[in-house]
Order: sequence, then C-alpha cells, then structure tokens
Amino acid sequence: MFAVVVAALLVGFVGYLVSLQFTVGGSVSGRLCAGVFSLIVLFTAVSFLGYGLQRFQVDVDRDGWTVRIGRYRRDLRWAEVSAVVIENREIEGRSHRRPVPALYLVPERGVSLDVPSDLRATVDGRAAVRLFDLSDLKIEEMQFVRDLAGLAGDRLDVRVHRLQVMLLSEDVQQRLNGGTVLSAFPPGAQGVRTQRWLNRRRFLLFVGWYLFAVVPALLLTGFTARLHELLGAAVAVLGLLAVIAAYAQFVTLFSDAADLVDIEVTIAGTELVRMIGDRTYRDDMHGGTVVVLPPGAQRGYGKAWLLGFPHTVALLADPRTGRLRHHDDLHALSAVLHRSPHATDQAAARDIDDLALQSQVGDSTAPDGADNARLWMSLTKAGRILAWAVVVVSVLLTGGWMLESTHYLGGAVILIGVSLATVWALYALYRILALLGAAWQAVHKTH
Repeated sequence: MFAVVVAALLVGFVGYLVSLQFTVGGSVSGRLCAGVFSLIVLFTAVSFLGYGLQRFQVDVDRDGWTVRIGRYRRDLRWAEVSAVVIENREIEGRSHRRPVPALYLVPERGVSLDVPSDLRATVDGRAAVRLFDLSDLKIEEMQFVRDLAGLAGDRLDVRVHRLQVMLLSEDVQQRLNGGTVLSAFPPGAQGVRTQRWLNRRRFLLFVGWYLFAVVPALLLTGFTARLHELLGAAVAVLGLLAVIAAYAQFVTLFSDAADLVDIEVTIAGTELVRMIGDRTYRDDMHGGTVVVLPPGAQRGYGKAWLLGFPHTVALLADPRTGRLRHHDDLHALSAVLHRSPHATDQAAARDIDDLALQSQVGDSTAPDGADNARLWMSLTKAGRILAWAVVVVSVLLTGGWMLESTHYLGGAVILIGVSLATVWALYALYRILALLGAAWQAVHKTH
C-alpha cells in the first residue's frame, strides 16, 4: 500500500513537471531539465506501482503449500513434501555472479509436481521446484526463516551460513565447522548504542564535509563561471574530485568500525570465518600475520582494541566504551594463536591473554532493550534524508544561479542535481521503509 501511495504522489509530480513544459517564458534548458526529470520520476513511479501491486504467490501453513506462480498452480500437503531447502544459487550481477539464498521444495518419491521449465531445479540429485529467492520477499528475511522453521520442522534444511547460525541452538553453534562461534559484539542494546555513537561522529564529519568541501566547491565554480565558462567547468571538475576525495577520506572514517559491530565470527580450525551479507571471509590464524592493535592505532575505531591480519577483522573491545569482549571469547582466540608456529601469532596470543585478564566476567549477551534502541537508531538514520537533501538543494541552487550567466555549465550542474535528487528519492524511500520495519518489529514484540 505504501508503494502504491508513493507511486501516486510521483505521478502527480510528473503531471506538475509536464505542465512546466508549457509555461510561457520558460527557458529551453529549464524545459529540457524538466523533461528529463519527468521521465526519471515516471520510471520510478512505474517501478513502485509494479512492486506494490505484485501479489505474493506462495502461501504455507500447517496444512501444506499453495503455489501460484504465473500459470503454475499446485497445492501440496505436508505429507507430499520430503524437504524444504534454502541454499544459495548463483545469479548474474553487474560485474560478477553473486550468491542469493533461494527456497526449494523437494517432493516425496512418487509425487509429481509437473513443474514448468523455469521453476525446475535439482537438489541433491532429486527433482525439485525453485519457488523464489529470499531477497524477493516483502518481509524480513530472518523472520521468514524462523516462521518457516516452525511449520516445516525437520523437513527444513538451511544451507546458508548466516541463516543457519540463527536457527541453530547454542550447543550446535559451538560445533559449527568444528569450531567456536563468537557472538556479535558489542551485544544487544550495547551494540545499538555503539552504532548510534559511531553514526553521530559520522554526522559531525558530514557537516564539516558539507561546510568546508561542498559549499566552497559550489561557490568557487559559480564565481569562476561568471569570469569564463571554460574556467568554471575546469573548477567544477576539480571541485567534484576534491569533494569525492574528502568524503572518502573523512566522512567514511567510522564506516569500518560500524561494519564490524553486530557481526558474528567463527573459529573454524585455524581460520577465522566472517559472514558479511552473502559473502564468506576467511583469515588464517596460523599465517604469521595476526596482530593486536591498541586503541588509537587505527583511526575511526574509538577506544576499541582490534584484531588484525594485519587488516582489521574483529573488535576486541567496544569503540564507544572500551569494554572488552567476554573473556571466554578472548581465550578461544588466544588458544588457537598459541598453537601457531609463528612468533608473531604467539605474541598476539599473549596480548589477548592480557586483555582476557582485564575482561569483565558475566553475561555479556543480555539484550537489555535492544529493540527500542534499534528503533531509535533507525529514526536517527532516517535523519540522513534531510542532511542529503541540503546537499542536493545546494547543487540545484548553484545550477540555477549560473543558468543566466553561462550557456551550458548551469544546465549541466542542474542535470547533475536532478540525478542526485533521483538517487536521494530512492535513498529516502529505503530509509523510510527501514524505519517503518523497525517500528513494526518493536510493536510486534510488545504484544
């Protein structure tokens, strides 16, 4: 419903832009910009409308499955289903093939599904039907898997690591890949507070970037364009490069630390395994490259002690408070490093042992109001919409300011602003949907 409402608003906006085409006295460049923007907004509206009207075509309950995909119609009782499998399949990306978790139904022997060719699949050498990719769902992926586990029971076979770990009991997690799973850190609401702390610092850097990089670049472009349009174009290109470089250097300073918060790592033999999205990263703990970095050794990590190979892969302490990981997690890391034949790894093990002596004993995994904290964090992230809106409006105002004094540069800057506005609209929708999802989760858990 939300997508349909947004599509209707966008269509109304397109009508307004079209009316500008017939405004008396309108400039040619202005009409051109309005026309291009109209096409972009119209395409976005059609996309939202198609998404909003798309019907969820698979239903499952305690009786069985109801499948309605295209012309394929099939009702299956649970007695006819041998297994429900979630595993990755490769799909074409922009530059490479990437894995996406998909849902498969494997029927009992003797049960014919009469599946069309585009849904046919093979799981463990047996014929199956591929229903959909989990990324296509309009619900939260983790919640869907939990609900499905309650209905499918022993029939469910999850072969995607990050989803598998979520479903396994703590005892099974300890045996995963023959190793130990180190819980997300900082845990619960502490992790959310750390994310908020990191986001506030990123916002201050964003403000500084806007005031000392974006605004000077726009003003300098405008003033030099009044002297000579070619000189203004050269300043605009150099200013754009400087703005991008400044953003990459300063605004993203705390991004790496934020990425390490709330991810689980697994000690599998002598490897440290991390799952980020659908990708698996493995680092050899016996490779002679492990280092323990004190607070301040790497910019952007606050008060955190860090584990590196030598690139930073895990937090040993909270960037916000400096509180160390649970001593059991630290001992698990040092136990593997002590067995390394390399002196560098053994030195890192001794450093971690020293940290373990300082670590607090107790339950470090209590959620202590994490849901409400996540809702507040989603609200603060939604505030980035306004921050980026200021940047977009500044670019558009600069283009309008130069429009009368230049032949082409003003229109080019406006086109850049229109492109930024389109990206901003999609980003705003993403943040609003994330906020609504967090609010729904908070309300759902309180009832």
